[in-house]
Amino acid sequence: RYLRMPKDSDIKQRMDRVEEIIDQLDADDVSLDEGKELYDEGERLLDEIRNRLDENEGEILEIE
Repeated sequence: RYLRMPKDSDIKQRMDRVEEIIDQLDADDVSLDEGKELYDEGERLLDEIRNRLDENEGEILEIE
């Protein structure tokens, strides 16, 4: 598979934050309200990432 990655460190930071959110939700150490907030933040970040990728800017990377 190939992924178009913008030349933008903000994308990397957003992806790192999404991974942190997933880890927090997987750990089951959050309340229902905290989980909802984390989920909403993750969705927002993923939307931002998708929008940046749709701008067709950046470089192509091969992912395994």
